[in-house]
Amino acid sequence: MESLWKDVRFGLRSLRNNPATTLVALLTLALGIGANAAIFSVIRGVLLQPLPYPHPERLMVVMESNPQAGFPRFSVAPLNFRDWREQNRVFEHLAAFQSMRLNLTGNDKPEAVRGGGVSAGFFATLGVKPVLGRASFHSEEDQPGGPQVVILSQAIWQRRYGSDPRILGRAIVLDGKSYTVVGVAPEGFDFPRKSELWLPAAFDWAKEHRGAHHIGVLGRLRPGVSVTQAQVEMSGIAARLARQYPDADEGWGALVIPLHDLLVEDIRPALSTLEIAVWLVLLIACVNVANLLLARMGTRERELAMRSALGAGRTRLVRQLLTETVVLFAGGGLLGLLLAAWGTRALVALNPDAIPRSGEIGIDGWVLLYTAAVAVVTGVIFGLAPALSAVSGRRMFAALKEGGRALAGGTRGRLIRNLLVLAEVAGALVLLVAAGLILRSFARLRAVDPGFRVPGLLVVDLALPEAKYPDDARQAGFYRQLLERVRALPGVERAASVFPPPLEGRGFVLSFEAQGKPTLPNKAPSANIRIVSPDFFQTLGIPLRRGRVFSESDREGSQPVFIVNQTMAAKIWPGENPLGKRLTFDDASKPTAKWYTVVGVVGDVRDAKLDQEPKSAGYWPQFENAAPSSTLVVRTSGDPLALAGAVRAVIRSLDRDLPIGRLRSMQDVVAASLAQNEVKTVLISLFAALALVLAAVGIYGLVSYSVSQRTHEIGIRMALGARRGEVMRMVVRQGMGLVLLGLVVGLAGAWFASRLLAGQLYDVRIGDPLTYLFVPLVLAAVALVANLVPARRATWVDPLEALRYE
Repeated sequence: MESLWKDVRFGLRSLRNNPATTLVALLTLALGIGANAAIFSVIRGVLLQPLPYPHPERLMVVMESNPQAGFPRFSVAPLNFRDWREQNRVFEHLAAFQSMRLNLTGNDKPEAVRGGGVSAGFFATLGVKPVLGRASFHSEEDQPGGPQVVILSQAIWQRRYGSDPRILGRAIVLDGKSYTVVGVAPEGFDFPRKSELWLPAAFDWAKEHRGAHHIGVLGRLRPGVSVTQAQVEMSGIAARLARQYPDADEGWGALVIPLHDLLVEDIRPALSTLEIAVWLVLLIACVNVANLLLARMGTRERELAMRSALGAGRTRLVRQLLTETVVLFAGGGLLGLLLAAWGTRALVALNPDAIPRSGEIGIDGWVLLYTAAVAVVTGVIFGLAPALSAVSGRRMFAALKEGGRALAGGTRGRLIRNLLVLAEVAGALVLLVAAGLILRSFARLRAVDPGFRVPGLLVVDLALPEAKYPDDARQAGFYRQLLERVRALPGVERAASVFPPPLEGRGFVLSFEAQGKPTLPNKAPSANIRIVSPDFFQTLGIPLRRGRVFSESDREGSQPVFIVNQTMAAKIWPGENPLGKRLTFDDASKPTAKWYTVVGVVGDVRDAKLDQEPKSAGYWPQFENAAPSSTLVVRTSGDPLALAGAVRAVIRSLDRDLPIGRLRSMQDVVAASLAQNEVKTVLISLFAALALVLAAVGIYGLVSYSVSQRTHEIGIRMALGARRGEVMRMVVRQGMGLVLLGLVVGLAGAWFASRLLAGQLYDVRIGDPLTYLFVPLVLAAVALVANLVPARRATWVDPLEALRYE
């Protein structure tokens, strides 16, 4: 240990005596190691960190599945959940949950909150312990007409009630009904995502329909039960239910998915791509530092030769040089941690909603340990070659004998430096190609036509409390008055309502039967259904292809009408005129079935995401099928957010106690749908730019050192009549030859690496010719500039001074 400490102190003195080289190396390593630590902290928080519940590996989500009907994963029918809970033997607990929008009123201003309707065993399934009171509902509370109780999140308890410990037993008003607070959930708990309070689901089993899929199911496996065993059991139960209830359940199976896997599956490919990217950045940074070390070893040749002559063995010298390198890399790691701490906060702040479990991302002990390991391992790996070259017996003998040319200028040193720079160029090209493909994909995605005009739209969420608006007539009356008054505002061109709005949900997914189009059992087609007001299509700018849109006369008591999109019309009535066709969402064989007449065909609209192709979709008129929850969309002639205050005032004039939900522009809605893609694109572009800069620095350093080593040769050439242009071309030609070889290797690597991106690209092939042509040209141009600067300096060599070199 004493010898090691002496090596560390000597290494620190050596680094201090070369401040310029040390500073460049530290900054380079800080960028490479810092980027690596930042992405690892995200990967650890999102992918590796277990969920904050007891035995999280036993938590599962159970979904229904009907791939033949186009539903590989789907929500669960409550009646099927009830049968699963009663018949399974693999789950310790099985609970239902669903998200809801609620209006919280009372002494304070009204507020729209997100809630969770959960069954009695929900909190026990997760193992959640309360901060106050209880985190559970009793069985009698989870019944229709039972006691109305609520459990608050700690966030809403602090924000709205000032963390008052006397909150237990207090009544709060939700949707016009009084609920008694019985507990406060622990800090950070918000499942389903962003829930602020929880109510008993209280399913009315007599009114539920087995074909109505609208809840999620959460389960905790019994100890010792594997996911495979649970899947086998649930598949068997689903098969029995399909035989027992063929009209509703035939073709439907059950899927058992670990909760953690479901939460992170959308972002896992992006994080894997970013992890590879930061390793390439680290590789390029380490190559740069290794080249700096090789060049520096050349200046220490006589020092090392003297130490060897005085009795120091090769192993002792290698250990000393490696210790110095590891100290340098450790310093880079410390600076990198500071960058990682800042970068992690910046990444989460960029768009926290785009990253699941973003609250659990940060620098912890595991990130520190990982960063230390990266610094030490890369220090040993990239310090070994310079150290071994430096203690070559033949080189040290030559240096001691006559102080000959620098070690790093020898054939072996040049070969190592050339290979390192070749790897640097190839790695940079791989990363640049990946970034180019992702950038092209994101640009294509942003250019996708959503099916309506985005600019100038204001979007406001509303939810009418059932206690105050108990029937369709009152709900429809409120929305009629609201739309009339909003349309009268200055700057408003049109106004309409819709549930749910485009790009924020698929709506009701319902199976139907078209008249004259018989379907096989369990092969009934389905469509995404939205409920819209008469002026909806004109407000959003959705084109009418055939027929008419809804009018004020399409209301309760009139003939049921329906509007379909182009995809649905082409799929159900190919080559036919769909106008006047009839369809039903009930059992067509029953005389009570309600039949809808198609009166119009409109353009396709992207339902949930811009990268998902439109599916069959249809529209019901709002005043015939009123919905308490709806979204107001306002077409304005200017900035839509400038009218936010006026729209709020109109809503308050109609109902001062009605909370106003999220208020945003449609451009914000589009941006939110692209959030994960945008974060990935920004980060990989940043890493690619960093790789490009580091590669340029590496090429510049190599050529500069080569010029300094060849000063004597260049002087002789110029003394014998070589022109400055010829010398410059010679230096550039040799440098660019190495760059072109790196580009060839990098293109081959990029071709194979890009296959990992196949599932993350939209409308861009992995062999996109524009990317594979443009990116190498950019890298070659940057490399050319990096070659030209030292090459130009080579032409300034004074032949007389050069002849006296050495």
